[in-house]
Amino acid sequence: MEKRKWTKEEIREYRKEHGAFFYNNKEDSNFLVPKPYGIGWTVNWANPLSWFFVSVLTGFLIVRAFSKMRLMYEKTKLNGDELK
Repeated sequence: MEKRKWTKEEIREYRKEHGAFFYNNKEDSNFLVPKPYGIGWTVNWANPLSWFFVSVLTGFLIVRAFSKMRLMYEKTKLNGDELK
C-alpha cells in the first residue's frame, strides 16, 4: 500500500463510503484535510504526524497548567496564606 496525497474529490468520496466524523485513511499521506462540513481543516488520524502534533500540544498545555498552579502556590506561600 503506497501512500500518496489524495485530492479533495477523493477525500470526499472516501468520507461518503467510510463516514465523515473521523478521517482515518492509511493510504492518504495528507496531514491536514478539509473538514466535511463548514470551513476549516482537520487531521488525518492515520498519519503518525497527527498523533505527534496532538501529543506535543497536549503536553504543552499540561506543562503550562502545572506551571501556573505552581506559580499560584508560590505566590500564596510568600504572602503567608498557605493552605492548611
